[in-house]
Amino acid sequence: MNINRVLVIGAIVAVVLSVPFFGPKWNRMMHLLGAILFLGNIIVTAVWASLGRRSRDPEVVRFLVRGILATDAIFSLPAVILLVMNGGVLGTTWFQAGAPWIIVSVILFALTGILWGAILVPVQKKLRRVVDAMPQGGPIPAEYDALMAKWFRFGGIATLLPLVTFFLMVFKPAF
Repeated sequence: MNINRVLVIGAIVAVVLSVPFFGPKWNRMMHLLGAILFLGNIIVTAVWASLGRRSRDPEVVRFLVRGILATDAIFSLPAVILLVMNGGVLGTTWFQAGAPWIIVSVILFALTGILWGAILVPVQKKLRRVVDAMPQGGPIPAEYDALMAKWFRFGGIATLLPLVTFFLMVFKPAF
């Protein structure tokens, strides 16, 4: 599977599904689909990364790192497009009204994107280089453990922020 092709196809599909002429209910459904894909991927990836990390089997480690990159391309990127495009269509009225919950939500989601782009993606690329350079059957380099520790630390933050965003979007609290 060519990840670049998957990225392009996933992005095109997400953009087409976000076109506002389908109506607000469609945009709401696509926004919710984006939230499900995004939150589902980051939570499930964290769980199976925890399990895979514990195995210390070099081939499991190699599969784990490649899987993290693949699922981000297949699920997270299209989900972000669905969230941003459909959220933009749906959130305009709330922004114009100055609803604090949506402003905070967008800031938290933007912080998630900054963490993902500035820290997590570079760490994932380094992880891929480390495991690709690892000889068949190991040993697992010490650099892998340091990078995974960083990935979990910042990944935890990048998981909590969208969960708070999700709460704000559902409950729309008055601050």
